[in-house]
Amino acid sequence: MTIRMIDGTPMTKIHWHLDRETRFPFGTASPDPEWFEPIGFPPPWPDRPWIYGVVVASSNGVLAWRRAHTSDDPALAVLGGDASRPERIADGRHLRHLRCFGDVGLGAQTLRDQPGLVPTPQEPADPPMPRFYRFREAHGLSHHPRAIIYSSRGHLDPKLAVFNAPGVDVIVVGTESAAAALAARGATHVDVLVEPVLEPAGLRRAHARLFADRGVRYLACEGGEKILRALLEAELLDEIFVTSTHVVIDETAHEGVLKIFDFESEGADLIAEGKTTPTSEWTFRRWRFHPR
Repeated sequence: MTIRMIDGTPMTKIHWHLDRETRFPFGTASPDPEWFEPIGFPPPWPDRPWIYGVVVASSNGVLAWRRAHTSDDPALAVLGGDASRPERIADGRHLRHLRCFGDVGLGAQTLRDQPGLVPTPQEPADPPMPRFYRFREAHGLSHHPRAIIYSSRGHLDPKLAVFNAPGVDVIVVGTESAAAALAARGATHVDVLVEPVLEPAGLRRAHARLFADRGVRYLACEGGEKILRALLEAELLDEIFVTSTHVVIDETAHEGVLKIFDFESEGADLIAEGKTTPTSEWTFRRWRFHPR
């Protein structure tokens, strides 16, 4: 198979051989048609954002585990280690593509594990991606997505890259103690939305306020798994995009293993499925919990 190259990068497109979502609130044109087929979304709910998760799992469903040491990186292990693999490049661009439609949610632990993470369509080390930003601005969105960080305790270092990235606004969703902890750490410039988010009702109120007061309409939640599980239990997680890799993780070799949802037992519907090539061992799926 011949793989087309663009600026030295393998041109690997996800082809959605199944796609049941035909609504296109952002128009039917992809942000970057050379790389992506158009992705449709339902409209937001009347009183809260449409929330979609974005995760990568091993072929046996493992998302993460408790790190044994700093170099024990579950994400890299699940991805298979080969950064030049065409499917991995496609997945990385898929993640950034899904940041084009609204704002991005992250758990505090994700930032502690990845202190350099800035969840934008073009991350700091990425090559320029002007088409992503033209797409956002053409649809009335801010240049960068806002980073919405879930933190129950506020144990976040104000020196984290996301707090200091030019043009990136941060909203922390957390408890009163989280707001106090952030203030004590000197993060006085951060917008904190205070609700009892450890309770499903408080989490629901927080997202109603994100919708009504901050104008959040679409939210790509990149986890971690505990945040996604909390959103699902609060009936807020509408769907999830899952990349399943070729890697099989030995679950007995790790502690605190976290696995992806059993979608069928949760009553989710398979909305879309695709591959980069018919013979690829990686599969891209989209599972929906809430019909809209």
